[in-house]
Amino acid sequence: MKNTFTPWFSRWIIGLYGGLLIFLGILMVGVPLVAAMNVFATTLFVGVYVAVMLLIIFILYRASNMTFTVTRDTLFIRGIFNTNVVPLKTITSVQKTPTPFGFRLFGASFLGGLYHLPGIGRTWVAMGNFEDGVLITTKQKKHFFITPQQPLAFINIVKKNMR
Repeated sequence: MKNTFTPWFSRWIIGLYGGLLIFLGILMVGVPLVAAMNVFATTLFVGVYVAVMLLIIFILYRASNMTFTVTRDTLFIRGIFNTNVVPLKTITSVQKTPTPFGFRLFGASFLGGLYHLPGIGRTWVAMGNFEDGVLITTKQKKHFFITPQQPLAFINIVKKNMR
């Protein structure tokens, strides 16, 4: 038995990344035209901007494929940069919680990565909104914060399979 949940994404987050792509596209075309750069500087400038745009497109692609899958004995959290595999027997706590404030250590702003959450510690985050989510803690004191579309249904399935 496999249950897969997807996050719902805040329009604000999608708008932020979409606006950033549009802004970078305008800069990539506009700056070399306005600034009388030599060929090397223009090539370098465009190359850096293409790399940044490709990174943002990659992040948006991975965000669109973010999933939280619960099997009979394992939780798979497919986030932006990695997939965390959490055996259900190691989970000590799974609870609905408002989206916590945290400091990003590595990752994509507002979408996921490794964060430091005050009072919790280092936490892998895979989120798409600021409404609410699920905080998962394991026996090894690893923490995961995710935002499935139906957090209570997700929690019920995890708890049912933990038994």
